[in-house]
Amino acid sequence: MKAFPYNPQFNEEHNGMNLRDYFASKAMQAILTGQWNITNPDEVTKKSYEYADAMIKGKNYENND
Repeated sequence: MKAFPYNPQFNEEHNGMNLRDYFASKAMQAILTGQWNITNPDEVTKKSYEYADAMIKGKNYENND
């Protein structure tokens, strides 16, 4: 699933950012600028993708209704 639709201005190899990566980048931004006490890059990445996966699971749950 892509976060952004295909843009014909780019070459054919570009077909949008992965939605999971987009959600993870937003989560990472919140983790790094918020009140979290996580500074290890590996832990930040792990937590970011945990939240991204939860967002995708929630999105899929909503789409089933």
